[in-house]
Amino acid sequence: MRVTMFNRLFIALLASAMLAACSSKPTEEDTYETTPEPVAEQPSTTTPVVPTRPTRPDYSNIPLTAENFHNHPSHYDGTTDSRTIYFAFDRSEVPAAAFDTLRAHASHLKSNRNAKVRLEGHTDERGTREYNVALSERRAKAVEQFLRVQGVSASQLETVAYGEEKPAARGSDEMSWAKNRRVELNYTSGRP
Repeated sequence: MRVTMFNRLFIALLASAMLAACSSKPTEEDTYETTPEPVAEQPSTTTPVVPTRPTRPDYSNIPLTAENFHNHPSHYDGTTDSRTIYFAFDRSEVPAAAFDTLRAHASHLKSNRNAKVRLEGHTDERGTREYNVALSERRAKAVEQFLRVQGVSASQLETVAYGEEKPAARGSDEMSWAKNRRVELNYTSGRP
């Protein structure tokens, strides 16, 4: 392959431009003094602060509708107190609002190896029995997968698919159906 004079010139110019870009010096604005100022130690005269559970934000300004029920932040407090994960209609993806709550459960399970949880999948009444059992199983498996990715041992997790058999809310309206599309985390041992 012949390289022409033009190609050699182009390569040389490109290389010099790259070297020039890499050799720039930081300006005064880019640098700052990193030496910390000495702080005199003073004896502590205050009582130690006992950490308290953070207060929950006010979600009253976000309307709770059947459409946003699965992802409404009022259901998930980021602790193991929340034990129900709600799902969108005909979906099995874990809602983003539940991530912190599931991470709290994962942390509890990892630090308590004797703790075990049963993930019970549920659906609303629409659809055939077979379809609903399969959907509730996908929901339970999605929560299981989320916890496994967080480092929870498979031996601590059990999944059960109930389909529409155990509704949380009776009724044939959108809000009742939204309450029934869920996975419940039921601890069989090592409750938080």
